[in-house]
Amino acid sequence: MIILCIGDTTLRKSRATCKMASISVPCLRFLRASNHTVFRQFVPTLYQASSIHTCNAINTAYKNTDFDKSLGFRRKSWKWEKYNRIVYPPQKEGQNIRPAEICHARFQIKYSPLKMWYIAVMIRGMSIDEALKQLSFYKRKGAAVVKEVLEEAQEMAVRDHNVEYKSNLWIASSFVGQGKTVRGLRKHRGPRYGMIHYRYCNVFIRLQEGPPPKHYYPPPPMGHDKMEEFIRDQRARRIIHSL
Repeated sequence: MIILCIGDTTLRKSRATCKMASISVPCLRFLRASNHTVFRQFVPTLYQASSIHTCNAINTAYKNTDFDKSLGFRRKSWKWEKYNRIVYPPQKEGQNIRPAEICHARFQIKYSPLKMWYIAVMIRGMSIDEALKQLSFYKRKGAAVVKEVLEEAQEMAVRDHNVEYKSNLWIASSFVGQGKTVRGLRKHRGPRYGMIHYRYCNVFIRLQEGPPPKHYYPPPPMGHDKMEEFIRDQRARRIIHSL
């Protein structure tokens, strides 16, 4: 009987010829069936595809989650990843060149979704350089995370999407999704306990090639616009029970 100790888990195997350097396939199946966490730590090369980002190339250098990989939570979104794999038909002569779009995200960030929402809304419609500059001086912990996501998306644009200049990008969409919520207990006086929630969030970024628009949100109506809208509403009135 041989005892295999990997991390904090102890596994027993009946084969005396099983070694750590070369393990047979039945032993790997046994490790996978016994503890999925141990299998990932023992054979990391088989799980390189699990750390794929929302881009065509596999780059394991990107940090895609604040969760430990052994917890088994979902660390990517298949729907958001598909946007980078769309192949458009060839354009005809005389048509405007379709700008490149780059979708990138980071999941399970240990940060409040409500606090991260303010950061995501702030950078909408900005150029990539202006957004990075604003996030560098923004006094919130989530700003550093969003800045890393933008830098990763900027690198993906040049490497995978044939963007010539990395500064010729702007944030077309930026929003936040709610991630996992881990519940815990907080000790109170005596035998009493309180519930505490550790919230995680997901950040989604879409970059588009070209200069940013003059107005990302529709500008407020001015005096002439308000007058035209008032006249249009007055002319659209209908007298009830009339011809």
